[in-house]
Amino acid sequence: MNRRFVPWVLQHHKVKTFSVMSFLNPLFLIALLTVAVPLLIYLLNLRKPKRIRFSTLAFFESLKTTALKRIRLKRWLLLAIRMLAIIALVIAASRPFLPSGFGWANESEPKVIAVLIDNSPAMSQVDREGPYIEQALNIAAEVLEMADSDDRLLIDVTHGESMNTPFLTAGGALGRLGDIEPVNKGGYTGSRLIRLEQRLREAREPNKIIYYITSGQEAQLSTIEGVPGDPSSVNLQVLKVGDAPPSNTGFENVEVQVSGIGQGSEISLRAVLANYGAQIATNQFISFYVDGELLSQQPFSIEQGETEEFLFTLPETDNLSVPVELLIEGDELTFDNRFYAAIQMPELRRILVVDERTSGRIFNSYLKPLFDIASSESERFEISFSDIRELEVQSIYDYDAIVLDGIRNVPDYLSEALIDHVQAGAGLLFMPAAEGNMTSYNRLLDFSEAGRYTGINGSYGSFESVDRMAAPVEGHPVLESIFEKSDDESIRLNEPELFYYYDIEAPSGSLSFSILNTRTGRSLLQEVQVGRGRIIYSAIGSDPGWSNFPIKPFFAPLFFRTMEYLVQGEGAMLNNHRLGEPFRTVLNLNTQNIELEKDGDVIAPQIRQTFQGVEISYSAEEWTAGWLNISAEGKDDILYSVNQNAMESRLNTLDKTGIEDLFLNYFSSVNVIKVSENRAEELTTLQKSSFGREIWFWFIIAAILLLFAESLVSKIYKAETIT
Repeated sequence: MNRRFVPWVLQHHKVKTFSVMSFLNPLFLIALLTVAVPLLIYLLNLRKPKRIRFSTLAFFESLKTTALKRIRLKRWLLLAIRMLAIIALVIAASRPFLPSGFGWANESEPKVIAVLIDNSPAMSQVDREGPYIEQALNIAAEVLEMADSDDRLLIDVTHGESMNTPFLTAGGALGRLGDIEPVNKGGYTGSRLIRLEQRLREAREPNKIIYYITSGQEAQLSTIEGVPGDPSSVNLQVLKVGDAPPSNTGFENVEVQVSGIGQGSEISLRAVLANYGAQIATNQFISFYVDGELLSQQPFSIEQGETEEFLFTLPETDNLSVPVELLIEGDELTFDNRFYAAIQMPELRRILVVDERTSGRIFNSYLKPLFDIASSESERFEISFSDIRELEVQSIYDYDAIVLDGIRNVPDYLSEALIDHVQAGAGLLFMPAAEGNMTSYNRLLDFSEAGRYTGINGSYGSFESVDRMAAPVEGHPVLESIFEKSDDESIRLNEPELFYYYDIEAPSGSLSFSILNTRTGRSLLQEVQVGRGRIIYSAIGSDPGWSNFPIKPFFAPLFFRTMEYLVQGEGAMLNNHRLGEPFRTVLNLNTQNIELEKDGDVIAPQIRQTFQGVEISYSAEEWTAGWLNISAEGKDDILYSVNQNAMESRLNTLDKTGIEDLFLNYFSSVNVIKVSENRAEELTTLQKSSFGREIWFWFIIAAILLLFAESLVSKIYKAETIT
């Protein structure tokens, strides 16, 4: 792409100096401690002579007043010369140099220069000076033309794949500018700056500087926060372009929303639009496309800094993946006007029921026949049964929900695996055993901070009521899907009697919910959200020895809906990848023959086997917004949407002080300059203010002269001369 570079000028700013002198090898300054050696030797040799008077020796009285003073002065003079020589040699080994703007420091010293150009989507903005990207490229060209023939240069961009150039000449770097344009790809500003700083730090040249040409967008500059790095000798010059007031409407958040459970559930897409501009966004529309077909279009008007929410219902479909697009029309800045949403519809849900089959049990569980019927009559569930003594822990990751029914002791290795699986999105239903080990139960709950069992009430199998279940209260999805009634009608049923039950101490917080309670106010069925999944645990077991609940009509629909609720957490979901981050997902596959297809290119990702399944990862630096298809041998293709980070839509910029405060933890000096219509001579000032001069040879010469002076003093200075 050919571009015409026009002159640019810089607004005048006072140049900062780093210090009086800097050092490239400051560790050698420790050797300054050796300066004390000559002084220590001199002090050890100081011995006051004993006075002995000879009345006839007047000559010695004369030495007292003349020669001894000269000897003492000569010793001090030689000591000072030797110490200064040592200091000069140590400083020379530390490679000192004068910083920019000090004394005779000038730009003629060898330099290594890096130029980082902001090519974010925000650089497609236009102000009175033209497109931001054109201004940035003009500045980059002028900076590169300042370089001397022996200077080495690096050039890179903030978004998309790195240019990964070796050290170039000025001509080679200028040739790379024509390939740079704004891209709707992921932003890596922080990591690119740190990588350039590391490469410059390792260079042999004493003068090291990075020119970062940007609009100063706060969202992308803040990406350096959290990136590991230490202050170094590299100087950073931030050249800020553009002053157009922000004007943009974008997607603040998009998520899948499911109302109801089971066959009557409704899947919707909830979108939140935000006005990131400086004035009202009006005469704009949002369109809703499903599989390329326009289903809905709504006008909107959003005040400055405000948001508006939209809800779009998906039509019923037999497809496992539904491609949805949301399109904003009427916005001037278009890079973030389209949101791709790959909605993964619920698949066949797999449930594992783990029990303990022992002989001599007085009562049998009523859950097993319930799940047998559900498995045979519903095409949505595949239910398997296993004795805990035959259970392979690895197999639990193949199921969407686990039921522990009447297990007397839950081993720690199983508890850890279960909680790990729940945190990844699975569901867990726990029904205790009458002779259960409460300590092992609490270890399972403690792993997830889901509460604990604290005591026992009543007698198992006594059929003597010690409490009753309280009437269900609306508010939980499980209960709302069971009862059909009007809004002003309360739930009525014949509450079960309780003969024997555990006390539950539920955790505090919004992630815990009591689905059912006893009349005395104790929790009977408790839900706790753990990571992306849920645990529901009961105060009673599933057989009639605990309660007459299993023979009540309410028992079967309650636990059937409970299982529907637990397995649907990962039912309809948004498969979305955000640009600027490595792509990573875990799939339940038995093959490693997996390919990614993006914009017609077939990609072989990195594959790693984990306990949860096959982990797929890829750097994704070159990806743009759109669709991603995952193909695996023996499995239907999986659709992913790829979208820009919502932070890219926020166009507000940092001022000079904000940029300096952000970068001073990583660079020895940060100078921020705003490009404007001012004198072109400021470019020369910028060049001279950016570099220092290495002066180690000055100190070598000084050390040689000092040693020569020591010889002269030793030979010429005669302390014994007497007039």
